[in-house]
Amino acid sequence: MPNNQRLLNKLNLAGKAGFPGKAEASDEAGYDMMADPRYLRQSSSLINEALQKGFDVLQLADGDIVMTGVKTVIYQYSWDEEKGKLVRAKTKKSRKAASTRSELEDFEEEEV
Repeated sequence: MPNNQRLLNKLNLAGKAGFPGKAEASDEAGYDMMADPRYLRQSSSLINEALQKGFDVLQLADGDIVMTGVKTVIYQYSWDEEKGKLVRAKTKKSRKAASTRSELEDFEEEEV
């Protein structure tokens, strides 16, 4: 049990885990979101899409959905003697690789 508590604290989900003494907000209101067709439609669509992309999905009792995943990115660099530095080499782009690369380039621009 201490390992579970440590994991929940690490994920910052301890307040949502439904430990004894912690009342659930949805229980107090008497609202059962699992019976709501709008929630079911949206959550199942979101979960299926995440699973197809290879994410791990956790659906909590209070209706929250947690997704985790890792993307593998490959960059190829070659040495440019004229410039005296490494330059990113052009590679054949597949549609998936091109979209991933553009997402990462957008992310890198935001960091700078």
